[in-house]
Amino acid sequence: MNLKKAELHVHLEGTITPELAAKLAARNKLIIPEGLVAPDGESYLSKDFLDFLKVYDTLAALIRYPQDYYDITLDYLRARAGENAIYVEMMYSPDHAELSSKIPSAEHLAAIQQAVDDAKEQFDIVGRIIITAVRHFGIEAVERVARQTHKDRFPCVTGFGLGGDEAKFPPKLFTRAYQIAAEAGLQCTVHAGEFAPASGMVEAMENLPIQRIGHGVNSIYSPETMMMLQDKNITLEICPTSNIFLGLFKNMEEHPFPKFYEAGIKISINSDDPPFMSTTLGQEYQRVQTSYGYSDKIMNAITRMAIEAAFVDEHTRTELLAKI
Repeated sequence: MNLKKAELHVHLEGTITPELAAKLAARNKLIIPEGLVAPDGESYLSKDFLDFLKVYDTLAALIRYPQDYYDITLDYLRARAGENAIYVEMMYSPDHAELSSKIPSAEHLAAIQQAVDDAKEQFDIVGRIIITAVRHFGIEAVERVARQTHKDRFPCVTGFGLGGDEAKFPPKLFTRAYQIAAEAGLQCTVHAGEFAPASGMVEAMENLPIQRIGHGVNSIYSPETMMMLQDKNITLEICPTSNIFLGLFKNMEEHPFPKFYEAGIKISINSDDPPFMSTTLGQEYQRVQTSYGYSDKIMNAITRMAIEAAFVDEHTRTELLAKI
């Protein structure tokens, strides 16, 4: 598939392939538990959302040193460039990084920055990082991550976001954290409308300085939320296979992706945690195009929407748009 591609929603720790996991485990003298890797050797096994989170944490715990983050970042950008991606934003969680490594986040970010620079030079792909806090670690933890963005300044860090348990930790709790991150010059996104209803998206749009929403698929059940997305020009970071894998929709036919497109809501195509969901960005593009009978022209229009919503400077945006 020769179409140019862009991705706005992928968790850096969630990109670790079984092959890379084995390499990290060997280097860091750790053991990958039995029964984690699928028979195909290319994906992981998990039963449901909570089990998936457990598997995710097990894999993230293999990361011990800045060199690990360098390898993960370069590995992902190289693979995506091989699928004709020109731009990727990756979510990096300082909490996960410091938890498993006991090394300051700035050292990991320096390694990530080096990988982003090397990927641009070697594979002509632009990478950016969204610093992502974890809502179920509590308000103080999220504000601490936001404050740190004022100190850890790296050119590749252009966004701030929030993941974790959205049902028990609604957006309003994190208003101050988002103000702090926005004051550091970061653009903002938030996971909402995935496992919580559309009302959480409304709350996020009313209280947080966001330009985008991660997932946001539950807005399909609320015409008011759909209208608000349009009024506020919010782009949805949609991850079709992830939504199906985690049981939100049965299949691509039931997925609301085409309804968002027809309603004129800005959308992008993303892989979320690719090896956990047996997918890649290229496969997501393929599934969307095949399932909905989209022409190359429509696919390019969706990629343009992603670049328009990307957390980059205008010069980089212009260069990227010129490639589509």
